[in-house]
Amino acid sequence: MITAAPKTGCMRTMLKLFFITKFKQLCHYNNNPMRFHSTSYIQPSSAKHSLIPILDLTNSYRFSTDRIELAHEIDEICKNIGFFIITGHSISEKIQDDMMKVSKQFFDLPLPLKKEISGSKDYPYGYNGLNDENLSRGYGKSSSSSLADIKESFSIGPYNEDPIRWPTKPENMSTIWLQYYKECERLAQHLYNIFALALNLDLNWFDQKIDTHRSALRSLHYPSVSLPLIDNQFRSSVHTDYGSFTILKQDSIGGLQVENRLDGKWIDVPFVQNSFVINLGDLMSRWTNDRWVSTPHRVIVPSQNSKDGFSVARQSIAYFSQINPNEIVTCIPTCCSVDKPVKYPPIKSWDLVMEKYLASTGKKIK
Repeated sequence: MITAAPKTGCMRTMLKLFFITKFKQLCHYNNNPMRFHSTSYIQPSSAKHSLIPILDLTNSYRFSTDRIELAHEIDEICKNIGFFIITGHSISEKIQDDMMKVSKQFFDLPLPLKKEISGSKDYPYGYNGLNDENLSRGYGKSSSSSLADIKESFSIGPYNEDPIRWPTKPENMSTIWLQYYKECERLAQHLYNIFALALNLDLNWFDQKIDTHRSALRSLHYPSVSLPLIDNQFRSSVHTDYGSFTILKQDSIGGLQVENRLDGKWIDVPFVQNSFVINLGDLMSRWTNDRWVSTPHRVIVPSQNSKDGFSVARQSIAYFSQINPNEIVTCIPTCCSVDKPVKYPPIKSWDLVMEKYLASTGKKIK
């Protein structure tokens, strides 16, 4: 719980939030790239009327008033686009660089070594090779709507009581990955606290729903390919993420695009040094009774990043924050009312995630 402020401070905070709210109503972020206390907005050249918010989390770790103000901003962003970029997140650049480096070392290995640990019917992690996945199937699109995604990946996460399965090389892979996982876990906890405030819940409302979470960490490699690509071929086809939200580390190559919900056009997500892209997943959208949105996105091969007729390889690392697998997802109390009745029946969280995962890969998981 947040300790109540003295009357004078409380009144000052209430007035501050009142005027911030009114000001944002006058210059709604979909139409006006204004800068607020903790937020700046980048307008990519590819979209005139859409904005990618950038949030600085620095003060949210120290001051409750800044955390509340940030929560109000996040609520508005999550209602409209469900995508934003964060800085001031406390994960060191060295840890990020180490993770990117060791992941590249893994993907540079011969294919037989990479396939030592592959996903199976009892282990939905490990190595996925080229042509193993089409994310648009999990999004509900026809399997013929696009070809297999041009990417390979390696992922880990808690699934059962068995230990995580690691490849034999690189030798320091497990140490670096587990360190990065822990850092993302801490960042996710902080974001859940802010999300709780944004939804008018107690600060720790999510705590008991994520204490045995099944969050997954996935490194993705998008190899260099000959250009031009054929129609309907993507590095990652159009999809929404499955769980609560994603913490994405991307390199500077570009290609991540978000669909504009107003006109269906695609918005380039810019690269910002020492930042993470946060996007909501289907579970969070369902949990909030569609108050917050899970927005379709994709990864293309940028035409400007090519050399001698070949695309430049791209790399990213995604931490998919999932809640406890046996948690029954029902509408969050503050997201439904007489005027806004519950839209979805209860469902076990892991069933919701696996339904989409199976559709995208064709694997059969127990």
